[in-house]
Amino acid sequence: LIGAAPVPSLASQDHSSQYAPRDQEPAGHPTASYLAPSTRHDAAPAPRPADKHATPYARRLAGRMGVNLDTIAGTGPDRMIVAEDVLQAQSLAHPIGVDPLVAPFELSQLQVIGEGRAMSAMERAVSQNVTASLTMPTFSVTILARPDQLARETKRRGVSLTVAIAKACAAALAHQPTINWCYQPVDRVIERDFVDIGIAVATETGGLVTPVLRGVHARDVKDLNAEWKVLVERARNRRLKQEEYSNATFQISNLGMYGVAQFNALPTPGLGAILAVAATSELGMPLTITADHRVINGMQAAQFLKILKENIEHPEHWLGVLGPAISDGNWDYQVAVIGGGPGGEECARELAGRGVRVVMINDSRFPGGECLWRGCIPSKTWRAAADRIRNRAHDARLGVENTTRVKLDWNRMEATRREILQARGDLALKTDKSLKIEIVQGIASFESEHTLFIDVSANADNPAQCTPPGDRATGKRISVGAAVIATGAPPYLPPVPGVEEGLESGGVLTSDTIWNLTAKPKRLAIIGAGAIGTEMAQVFQDFGTRVTLLEAQPRILPETDPEIAMRLAEILNADPNLSLHTAVKVESISGKPPRMKLDFVDRDGQRHRVGTDYVLIATGKRPQLEPLNLTAAGVDVANGVVRIDTQGRTSAVHIFAVGDAVGGLMLAHTAAAQGRLAAAAMLGEDARYDPAKDGGVIFTRPQAAFVGWSLAQATARGLNAVDIKAPMALDAQAMITGETQGLIKLVVDRPTQRIVGVHLLADHADALIGEAVLMVSGDMTLMQVAEAIHPHPTQTEIFNDLARRLMSRLHRRHTSRPRTLSTPR
Repeated sequence: LIGAAPVPSLASQDHSSQYAPRDQEPAGHPTASYLAPSTRHDAAPAPRPADKHATPYARRLAGRMGVNLDTIAGTGPDRMIVAEDVLQAQSLAHPIGVDPLVAPFELSQLQVIGEGRAMSAMERAVSQNVTASLTMPTFSVTILARPDQLARETKRRGVSLTVAIAKACAAALAHQPTINWCYQPVDRVIERDFVDIGIAVATETGGLVTPVLRGVHARDVKDLNAEWKVLVERARNRRLKQEEYSNATFQISNLGMYGVAQFNALPTPGLGAILAVAATSELGMPLTITADHRVINGMQAAQFLKILKENIEHPEHWLGVLGPAISDGNWDYQVAVIGGGPGGEECARELAGRGVRVVMINDSRFPGGECLWRGCIPSKTWRAAADRIRNRAHDARLGVENTTRVKLDWNRMEATRREILQARGDLALKTDKSLKIEIVQGIASFESEHTLFIDVSANADNPAQCTPPGDRATGKRISVGAAVIATGAPPYLPPVPGVEEGLESGGVLTSDTIWNLTAKPKRLAIIGAGAIGTEMAQVFQDFGTRVTLLEAQPRILPETDPEIAMRLAEILNADPNLSLHTAVKVESISGKPPRMKLDFVDRDGQRHRVGTDYVLIATGKRPQLEPLNLTAAGVDVANGVVRIDTQGRTSAVHIFAVGDAVGGLMLAHTAAAQGRLAAAAMLGEDARYDPAKDGGVIFTRPQAAFVGWSLAQATARGLNAVDIKAPMALDAQAMITGETQGLIKLVVDRPTQRIVGVHLLADHADALIGEAVLMVSGDMTLMQVAEAIHPHPTQTEIFNDLARRLMSRLHRRHTSRPRTLSTPR
């Protein structure tokens, strides 16, 4: 549907008493000075128009405003040009406060057979504006946005959705100001830094008028909404003053309220663009911008719409803290948490602790997820055993003699691991039940935005095997007021020939299946040198396995500081049973266990074949979202992960997502923190996840750990950052224990001396990182760390020493600057 844009309706004869008489100078006009038409008070009256008549006041006004009377169609008796005609031409020709060069051209009119009636003043204004718009070279661009969240929030606050969209437009115009500019005849552009938005309103007589909200960029929605109510009432009663309907810098036409599926609005002179808002469908709400191509290009229009879409779908950026997300209704459960890992369990516990009726749907009998059963806890049990072996290397230098050779009892170690997992699983389950969290074992999928089907027949090891929708016999259907997606992510299997066959034969392992080993392998090849790959490589080399570690990227551990990664790579390569190769391409995997073969090409193009008992795939994780049927719930997915805002809210206003399902740092503590924050946000609190305060530990020896930004990351985010480091070899405690490999580094924002990152490569970094986390999360400064008294001899003294050294360095650089004549002594 093509709809004409609503246009400013100028003063008509029917209500001309609100304005100055047609043949008199206005006296004491109430319009604020910044809204008044621009005039040249020393200008002579405009020349008499050819073949037309004009009142004396119209000529004086035209002379002051620089309006060409020959281009104006008169609306007075016998088509005489009156003052209002001049004001109309001036308001169309340029924005308020800017002198025009040339008024709009009057297009030739064709005669039409028949006896017509005279147009009303409003009809004439619409006719003239639309006719003038035909001189503009325009184009249109459309995008779809989901307004559910904004609609719900505006309803809760008692604010008009259209007014909220206007505020969202103003926020988008701040990032793409060209949309707020306009063309001025001849060949000039008015660059406006204020945002006055006109919004179309239907009058009681069936016409359209466009009241203007002034200064939308600088006012809050509540204030704008209060003024809008007054303007709408005055508009419908035809009582608007000229300054209340003229000279908008941007306009909105919302025909969506009438069910219109798609339309283009027409911008008029004085506007660079107009936004058409159509009715929301299953695909979203069409937003179509029609722009003047003389001022705005297609890329700018597209970028504006992209920002506007983000503003509408995630209004917390400009609207502030959103209200509670649990929908009112008679639901089976107020909240369903899908997934019982760290993210889901922490979220469920937080909600239940606040009195929310929660069901947690988990694919296993016990909660805990990957972290408890296949990740953090079992791998650290193996790491602890490897540490006992590695610690023996330091005994001789301290005079401790080993009377027996170190030997690993695999079966005893595995029994201990299983005991720990069982104990922690039992404890987690009892804790959840004590909080009155209902736990259902199965795999959940959305049937609608508030309905879930829980398939209890699915294989927990393979969610893709769950029963298809519409063919479900064993399960239950529940209704929920809100939901949290915390389903984690399985290991990613790269498209290497032989991987699938290796999985079937048992020769290819993942971080989920390596726990099925019944004995220590003699040889192990690992693909991927991230956290899992490096940890497992060194653990098995300490066990006595010969390990080949392959990485496709030029460096290991992309999440860590580059220098930390480089130093750790050197240490790993120095281990006697470990061989690290970076920048390689794995070409194929073949064979049967324990006689597997792995072919790869190194960074120099040389081909290699490695014989190994097993191949461990450690190339990261990717969420498996298909079984959730997120489309049915209106949840958007981008780049393979659920798209969320900083509170964990998805494109569906009442559905949140946390942990591995949303990408980023796929770590247990990250998921747990996001789960707690999502619970708080769901209850209407201003709780947000800040990746700048997050970190992690890689459990190699020495351990690599980080929190906050590296120097490169801080600089890329616009900080004037500086770093300082100290080798562990200088620390007294490290010298005593022989744990001198590695370093500690601080990253600091130079102007504020705020610590924004800490990076460690050290034995016991898992303990040292605690103080570093408090530094960064607490926005601590160098002075605060330097003045803190650290016990001696401990490795925490390094933090104190680094802070004092960097303060001294920054002070020297500041005081050593050359003085100038203007520098006070």
